[in-house]
Amino acid sequence: MPRLFDKHLKAMLDKPQTGIVTYSDGDGLGARVSLTGKIRWQYRYKINNKNKRFDLGDYPELSLSKAREVVMQCRSWLADGLDPKHQRTIQMTKTLNPVTVKEALEYWLVEYAEGNRANVEKHRAQFKRHIYSYIGDLPIEQLETRQWLECFDRIRKGVRGEQKSAPVAAGYILQNTKQALRFCRVRHYAHTRALDDLMISDVGSKQRKKDRVLTDKELADVWGMVQTPNARYMAYYPN
Repeated sequence: MPRLFDKHLKAMLDKPQTGIVTYSDGDGLGARVSLTGKIRWQYRYKINNKNKRFDLGDYPELSLSKAREVVMQCRSWLADGLDPKHQRTIQMTKTLNPVTVKEALEYWLVEYAEGNRANVEKHRAQFKRHIYSYIGDLPIEQLETRQWLECFDRIRKGVRGEQKSAPVAAGYILQNTKQALRFCRVRHYAHTRALDDLMISDVGSKQRKKDRVLTDKELADVWGMVQTPNARYMAYYPN
């Protein structure tokens, strides 16, 4: 059962103490109280029978209930054979320095498109105009589908003089964005599935294939193939 309560912690907070004491809350969670009354959460655990410990944060910035949640996550990592300290560091880095939408799309442009797409600058220009200007600085893993849809709806509606081609542009940019996000996910650079269920018809329309027009040379070749059988027929049957 938990041994600590907020009222006890508040009574000690920022109050001079006679000594440095650590109070246990159970499950490895402890509150270390300094001589000046500063309270810091700590988590104690064992790996290969070796005692380990690391700080979780300060009270009250990290509340008692939140500290218990963190410890439950640490215990889950430990049960999976992972060092909680390392996993906590990875999690904090990911939270404090998240990959933005712009960084993810630029990662795809640099690592893939520049070597495999002839029109990579067109992709970059479209991203800059329609994506970066609105959600480029936001953490990509925290974005919801509706926020992406706001961008694509804006593209689909277009501006004056572009309304006719705007739906096609929206579908085209969606395709490239989905490929970029998959590339980032496969490479473990960033992870999001916010666009997985969207199709071109949800945001715009596909580009229609233009009718194939033969060149003069191709027309000549076709005419030659048509004429050749007739010439052979006349050679065998002159009358």
